[in-house]
Amino acid sequence: MDRRCLVAICHNLPVVYRKTTESLMELGWGDRVDKAREAHGFTEVSFAWFYRSPRVDALRDMVGVAALKEGFTHILYLDADMIWPTDTLKRMLAHHDKGIVSGLYVQKWPPYYPIALRGPVTESEGVNIYTHDKDWPRGETALRPQEVVGMGCTLVDVDIFRQIGERPWFHYENNAEGWPMVSEDVPFCRKAKEAGFGVWLDPAVKCGHAMVDVIDEKHFRRWMDSEKHTQRSPVRTKGSAA
Repeated sequence: MDRRCLVAICHNLPVVYRKTTESLMELGWGDRVDKAREAHGFTEVSFAWFYRSPRVDALRDMVGVAALKEGFTHILYLDADMIWPTDTLKRMLAHHDKGIVSGLYVQKWPPYYPIALRGPVTESEGVNIYTHDKDWPRGETALRPQEVVGMGCTLVDVDIFRQIGERPWFHYENNAEGWPMVSEDVPFCRKAKEAGFGVWLDPAVKCGHAMVDVIDEKHFRRWMDSEKHTQRSPVRTKGSAA
């Protein structure tokens, strides 16, 4: 199979963080791209910026359209407020047969839970509840099944777009007043799973969420250790996954 990956950097922020720019340069430093491509049977890995909309759901859809039009088989979504390990391409392209696979990154705010959701459980009023996947051992490297992952560092099989119906593939789900209450990754992952594709977290690909500081796994671990949180942390599909 002629595997081709579009590395799509989605940018709807006022600025691109310096740490993100430096991290992107590191991803392509030297022959890293060629080594990643050759290691997993890809004939092409191309980088492109997507920035012509303030809405991230529209940007994600634009990426899908471009990938289908240009004949790419996979998309590696990267967000412009992230940093990534230097071997991200090699690690992520290894998951080309898994459907949707996200690297590990966490929320920018306490309690810094991973943006990887399990569940759902349905309440009596029909609202789906997801739980942050936060109870795995330190040093875990095996893929973990999820219901929802974010798209900040996520490999997606382009065939998913062909299987889940018409656009929009990514979209906010709004409340009765039109206010977006569910982030765009939730319905996309839900539709992908309904079409038979897997949704996974690779906790060995440790990314950072960039602000003034880079928010990463150590913030989550410190929060869990210091506060000794034991309660379940529900995330409703009436609220953002990220």
